[in-house]
Amino acid sequence: MEDFGIIVACCASDYLFAKGCCASIRHFLGDVPLALLIDGTFPVDSMEKAYGVKVVNRLNVTHKVLRERSFGWGKTKMIGFWESPWKHFMMLDADTMVWGNVLKYANFKDYDMIIDQPCYSYTDKNVTKFFFDIQGIEQHFPDFDWQKYRDNYYCTGVFFATRDIFTLDEYVEILDFTEKHPEVFKYGEMGFLNFMIFRAVQQGRIKVGQEDLQLLVPDFDQQEIRKRFPMTNSGPVPADETATAIHWCGPKPTLATSKVYSDPMSFFRRKYLRETEGLTGLPAEVSLQLEDFQRFVNVYKGKLRRRLAAKK
Repeated sequence: MEDFGIIVACCASDYLFAKGCCASIRHFLGDVPLALLIDGTFPVDSMEKAYGVKVVNRLNVTHKVLRERSFGWGKTKMIGFWESPWKHFMMLDADTMVWGNVLKYANFKDYDMIIDQPCYSYTDKNVTKFFFDIQGIEQHFPDFDWQKYRDNYYCTGVFFATRDIFTLDEYVEILDFTEKHPEVFKYGEMGFLNFMIFRAVQQGRIKVGQEDLQLLVPDFDQQEIRKRFPMTNSGPVPADETATAIHWCGPKPTLATSKVYSDPMSFFRRKYLRETEGLTGLPAEVSLQLEDFQRFVNVYKGKLRRRLAAKK
């Protein structure tokens, strides 16, 4: 595929999972070009050296408005629409990994974007919870027929896209709107990106395809996920033509968690350490546990800062 690469968006607290994500890409997809879209400042030298990843961060983003207004939770991966190193790209959240040849869905001949196809319908309550306040959309964007696309809205942790399909001015308008009306769009970029996508579809500006790109871990019983994604000590055991991105969009796949099936992510985190730092056995386990502990500390600090800010 020409002028194409995969971008993994991450920050300091989820870089541990980005390592596993990138290792899974190398395992299943070979030498496809890779980039890290980084919110923050932390060393990624080992990944640059081992996997040849490009780095997109605040230091090299060319658009001033993106440097100043589009880093942080719920906005960072939007930068890819204008700053992707490639015309066509796949965007992945850090807490994902690929399983199988997901590139078979990258049909840029017919579509500008290829997004996930939800496996269920949304009630008004679900639309309001996960995407946007319905009354707010009807009030501020009366020309948008949100009902028409209600069963197409999706979790934006995984998608294929083409650079510059949205204008930067359109995005700035969305940023301005969300600052004035923070209650309308939900879950970071998930609400307003779905709005941007399907408003553009309605207006005939872009073509969007939908495929079964993503498995949302919280939507399935843990035993069912174990059966669908079996692991052995030597690695994954792909079944038939299964190709998807596993997305831990709820509880995270840390090493010792019992809340979710984390074996696939744990395997690829170990693989990353082996391939980049030569660590195996006990030293590798200690390194992974230290990463998990540091993540816990970072997440706790973040929650504490938000609580303090809310009290001011």
